[in-house]
Amino acid sequence: MSDAENKPAEESAQVEEMEDFEEEFEEEEIADGIEFEFIDERETETPIDFDRMERAVAKILADAGVERGRMEIVVLDAEPMRETNVQFLGHDYPTDVLAFALEDDLENGLLEGNVLVCPDVAAERAPEFGWDAAEELLLYVIHGALHLVGYDDHSPEDAPTMRAKEREYLAFVGVEVPQTPDA
Repeated sequence: MSDAENKPAEESAQVEEMEDFEEEFEEEEIADGIEFEFIDERETETPIDFDRMERAVAKILADAGVERGRMEIVVLDAEPMRETNVQFLGHDYPTDVLAFALEDDLENGLLEGNVLVCPDVAAERAPEFGWDAAEELLLYVIHGALHLVGYDDHSPEDAPTMRAKEREYLAFVGVEVPQTPDA
């Protein structure tokens, strides 16, 4: 058999192999229908565990029935966080976390949102709670994601549920919440 006669069989096998690969890839994309992006815009050196953040947020979204969408976690220094807080909420100070739903159709499993967190605030507040800044920052990401899926803590009735969910998702990624008088 000549090389020319062998070529169609080789091409056919390659096409079949590529179709199998594409099919596997599509199944994986459907199962992991949420795209994560981490945008690190800070100049500070606070350690950040992006893997833990993604695992916690993925679990929150899965538990809320979100099957597809996009989540950006943006890490900002104090001044850009202050500017964003002024722009969107009218508060002239750097805050710990801001969450923005860009598109949300939770009934149909869709969520696109941004969670902005500030490691400077985390480093300042963490000692109050007896843990390190990375864990405090992880709490902020979880808190923001919980807001995006419908949890709230602005009323005395809602706050305990939000705190319990924060502890649940921190525990999911292996973080034990220190005991504090208001925890």
